[in-house]
Amino acid sequence: MVPVVLSNTLLFCILITTATVVRYMVLYLMPLLDIDRIERVSEAMKNLSFKPMDLFDPRFYPPKNEPLEKVLMYFITMVAMDHRLSRPGKLYKAVIDGEEVKGADLLYRLGMKMFQSNPDFFTPENLSRVTVKDVILWLSIGNTSPPDPVTRAMLLNDLGVKILRFFNGDPREIIKLCNGYLRRDDGYGLLDLLRMFKAYSDPVEKKSMLLIKFLSYRGILNVVDEENIRVPVNNHLTRIALRLGIVVLEKHLEAKVLKEEEVGFDEDILIRYTVREAYRHLAAKANVNPFHLDDFLWSFGRTVCLRDEPVCRICNLRNLCKAYETRIYLNEHTYYNTWFY
Repeated sequence: MVPVVLSNTLLFCILITTATVVRYMVLYLMPLLDIDRIERVSEAMKNLSFKPMDLFDPRFYPPKNEPLEKVLMYFITMVAMDHRLSRPGKLYKAVIDGEEVKGADLLYRLGMKMFQSNPDFFTPENLSRVTVKDVILWLSIGNTSPPDPVTRAMLLNDLGVKILRFFNGDPREIIKLCNGYLRRDDGYGLLDLLRMFKAYSDPVEKKSMLLIKFLSYRGILNVVDEENIRVPVNNHLTRIALRLGIVVLEKHLEAKVLKEEEVGFDEDILIRYTVREAYRHLAAKANVNPFHLDDFLWSFGRTVCLRDEPVCRICNLRNLCKAYETRIYLNEHTYYNTWFY
């Protein structure tokens, strides 16, 4: 195996990007954290049970006995596709094996159907030449089809080409190179390395953190610097943070959310980054693993704190919830044109 050495130019770009994002957030962070409310919610969280999701469910994920390289490529590929599956008036849902599944559940069900019928689909060589038609055929079922198939094909091509070019076509080299670290001063932490892929270029690192959670749960990655673990911020987590009141938007941003007016690129990053920081504090104060907190919030957002009809009567946090208190139920901010989350 040829040693993996990233070019100085590529490494420089990774480091500059990281430094720029951090400086940007420090200088321009506009939404605020309500530390007092975070502390109160964290106390209530201590009484809740946190059950990690099952990353060995064969309906969605490869079984235990599959080769590491294949499992790793499956997760890298599937998380790269895990964004914006439903749009207004067009839900991404279908019935498979007599069960209605939607959103990410449907995505991973179709992922496993492909894995079982054609595992070579997930190889870097194949991803580098995947077409838009391939994506549509793969992620469509019945009358349901994925949004932005052109973008999705581009993301898969980018993954395949760069794994071939920089890691000798072997995704295991990425894990070896980071040596268990998410961030390293030399730019070889896993979060740093993932940023070279377009699918994982989100400054708020939603997909990167989700991938790290999956690999950690599967025993593929043993995170050394656990202090750098963050929740992967998606729509559900943002909505819950705004409703609980642990994040307080500036008036102009709050007005956009209430009107469901689409925010800009910078505003989206600012809101999600602040939400991530709020949950960082919450996880620390509640003494809960951020990934376990994410599992709880993701399920909570899909079953209780729903976008259109929240079921407050069964919510254990309603007496601490700003939305329940004021009857102003903010939704997540509107921002569709992205592959970040």
